[in-house]
Amino acid sequence: MPYDLTRHPFPPATRRLTLAARRVLAAVGVDSFVRVRLAEAEPGQLAGFVAPGGGDHVRVEVVEGADRTETIVAHSVEEGWIDLDILVHEGGGAAVGVIGSWAAGAPLGSPAVMHGPKGSVVLTGAPGEVVLAGDDSALPAVRRYLGMLGSSITGHLLLETVFDPAALGIVPPPGLRVSILRADPSAPSAALAEALGALPPPTDPLERFVFACGEQSLVAPARATLSSWGIDVERAVVKGYWRR
Repeated sequence: MPYDLTRHPFPPATRRLTLAARRVLAAVGVDSFVRVRLAEAEPGQLAGFVAPGGGDHVRVEVVEGADRTETIVAHSVEEGWIDLDILVHEGGGAAVGVIGSWAAGAPLGSPAVMHGPKGSVVLTGAPGEVVLAGDDSALPAVRRYLGMLGSSITGHLLLETVFDPAALGIVPPPGLRVSILRADPSAPSAALAEALGALPPPTDPLERFVFACGEQSLVAPARATLSSWGIDVERAVVKGYWRR
C-alpha cells in the first residue's frame, strides 16, 4: 500500500544531562564520528521524551552560546539516556569546533543541555521503493531509516562520504543499489544533487519515499527532482542540515 508521512509537533522541552560515555566509531584524516551517551543529570529529566521518526533531532548545548543540532541515534527513557553520533571535524566553524571538541575530549560527567525535539516526521505504511541520499551530516538519520524500513526494501542509497558506512553501522539490505560519492569541498552536496537527478523516475510516484539531506544547496535541486518525478515535497524529507 502507499506510504504516508505524518508531521507531529511537540511542546518545547529542555533537559539537563551529563556526558556518560563515548566511543569513536570511525576516523578518516581529521574527521571522526564519536558516539556519546548523555544520561540524566537527575531522575526524570527524560520523562515524556519521544522520538518516533527516522530523522528526529535535538539541539545540544554544552557551553553557553555553543550548540548544534544532532540526530537521535537511540534512547531509553526508562534507563535515562540518549545516544548521539557527533561528527568531529577540525577546521569547522566555532560552534562545530566547540561541540566536536566536547564530544571527543570532555571529561565524563560534563554537563549538557538538550532542547527538543520540536517535532517528528513519522513514516507509516510500506513504500514500494526508497531513495535515501545524504552526506556525512545525514548518516545517523540514514542508519535509523534503514533500521525502521527493514531488510526487504528496494531502491537506491546515495552517500556523499569518505567514511566506511559499515563502520557506522550502515548495512544496506540487498535490494538497495549503493553509490558512494566523493564530495567536492568547494561544492558540498553537489554530487548528491547530480546523482539524485540521474536516477530513473518512479513507476508510481506514490510508492517512492525520498529522504535527501545534506548541505543547504541540496534542497533546491532535490525539490526540482521530486517535482519532475511527480512527488509532492510533503511526501518526502528534504532538508539542509548545515550551511557552507
